[in-house]
Amino acid sequence: MAKTQATAEWNDGYRFTVGIRGHKVISDLPQDKGGGDAGPTPPEFLLAALATCTGVFARMFADREGLPAQGIEATATADTLASPMRLGNFVVRLRFSGLPREKHDRARAFIESCMVGQTLQMENTVQLKFE
Repeated sequence: MAKTQATAEWNDGYRFTVGIRGHKVISDLPQDKGGGDAGPTPPEFLLAALATCTGVFARMFADREGLPAQGIEATATADTLASPMRLGNFVVRLRFSGLPREKHDRARAFIESCMVGQTLQMENTVQLKFE
């Protein structure tokens, strides 16, 4: 089974450097939450992953069908829920101007198979292991 990994290393305040396959990104909290607003928050990264995954699958569908990818844009939103505090009610709005109406059903079936969306729809576990 393949593993996917990200490592978050504390820098200062609520700022973390996140390492993924040799790439580095910054995560932080907004100033009104005590952070320095040096980067997106962890929940914003989750939404970014969903939007990007949707966009990538839309592009893959465009390539497969010989459709133009120009203008593909995916926007993910979610409600902040309480008890327990979490994101829920995810919605992805996809702009795909080169997609003919007669291909909408096939495109939906393909694009909805994006790994991030599938992950969010499944019941998962999260284990915390102290080292």
